[in-house]
Amino acid sequence: MKKTIFKQLGATLLLASLALPAFAKEKVVIGEQNWTGAIAIQHILGEVIKSRLDGDVSYLAGDLPVLFAAAGKDDGTVDVLTDIWLPNQSAGWAKYVTGSKTLVPTKNPYTGEQGFYIPGYLQDKYNIKSVYDLQKPEIAELFSPLGGGKPELLVGPAGWESTYIGEIKAKDYGFGDKFSPVSTEASVTYAKLAAAYKAKRGVIFYAYTPDWIFAAYDLRRLDEPAFDGYAQDNKKDDPAYKADGCWKFVSPTVDPDWLNKSHITCQYPDAKVYVLSAASLEKRAPQIAAFLQNVAIEPAQLNQLILQIEKENVPPAVAAKEWVKNNQATVDKWLANSKSPAAQP
Repeated sequence: MKKTIFKQLGATLLLASLALPAFAKEKVVIGEQNWTGAIAIQHILGEVIKSRLDGDVSYLAGDLPVLFAAAGKDDGTVDVLTDIWLPNQSAGWAKYVTGSKTLVPTKNPYTGEQGFYIPGYLQDKYNIKSVYDLQKPEIAELFSPLGGGKPELLVGPAGWESTYIGEIKAKDYGFGDKFSPVSTEASVTYAKLAAAYKAKRGVIFYAYTPDWIFAAYDLRRLDEPAFDGYAQDNKKDDPAYKADGCWKFVSPTVDPDWLNKSHITCQYPDAKVYVLSAASLEKRAPQIAAFLQNVAIEPAQLNQLILQIEKENVPPAVAAKEWVKNNQATVDKWLANSKSPAAQP
């Protein structure tokens, strides 16, 4: 009788133990930004978190301002933003990194180059080297659409600060009256670049590194005067502030007369590009938080990967998995300050 009871009890305990869930992996939500460089980075980080840090990774797509606001809440809606440029995203940075401190930046930002680019064959044939060359009517005419019309300046996707900055620069460099600013998604800009290259025609557009186009095409950045300081009031605490500096940007979200009140007559300052992670990860998943703060991207390493995703149609998760496999030494450096899951108490 006792043996029967013990057998039944043992069976009950066994079934109960089998019904218990396995130890839950830490969930990490990565904000899915909509340019290919960011997509490549976010899938690399996602692959490392899954394969080396035993995390449960998901992605949430959205426009950057929406993702910034979601990540800034630090409530698990979005935990990671992968490609945040300064000074381009200075407003979000001021609100959530230096302000509420709900987002933590990586310790090792990479340097990104950005500006107006044209094909190499155009520079070589017409000696177009500076933004001031665009003031010449005969040079501006080279950038007219194939079907005719006013020359086009492809300033970038709608809503990006760099898109507004491109319009301001065209005004202040003295060629804005000769060009129509055209806001396009990256895919449309790339299509226009490919068509121009095929026909050996003119195209001028805002671009940045890393990006696959720098692996596929010979592109030249137009010269601009050197950056010498921010002149806007919201930069008075910045070491680069200068009352009569070359860079005064007024956001359209602040003033409807932003174009006339802004004044930019120089190249971008050296851009620093960061990964941002939710502050709560330091408690929820300290090893993942340490990894994200230790990431150090090399842009040149990513151009070919971005080319695979954009032009060869390799799924980002597949391309990233292969990249991680082929760059173990780099990944090991990123993980150097993170304890393995087994080493956690």
